[in-house]
Amino acid sequence: MTAEPERLHLTLFVNGASPTSARAVGRLRDLCDRRCPAGYDLDIVDIYQQPALVVSCGVVAVPTLIKDLPHPVRRLVGDFTDEARVLAALDLPAAQDD
Repeated sequence: MTAEPERLHLTLFVNGASPTSARAVGRLRDLCDRRCPAGYDLDIVDIYQQPALVVSCGVVAVPTLIKDLPHPVRRLVGDFTDEARVLAALDLPAAQDD
C-alpha cells in the first residue's frame, strides 16, 4: 500500500518586489501547482519587512526556500530554473515529459 503524499509547507524568503524575487515566486508557484499532488502552503517572507525571522531561520541569501513539512526540512537557494533540482529538494517525483 502506498502512502498518500503529504501537503507541502514552504517558506520563501525574497528581496522585496525585485524582478528576481518576482520570477522566483512565479516559477515556484507554477512548479508546485503542476507537481504537488497533495497541495502546498507557501508563505512568502520579505527580508526587509521581517528581518528577525530571516535571522532566526539562518537565511543568508535570497531567494531561499525552506521546506518545513513533510520532514526532512530542506533548504534551496536560487531562482528555481532547474526544475529537476527543485523537485528533488522538495522530495517530489521527477517530472515526466508532458
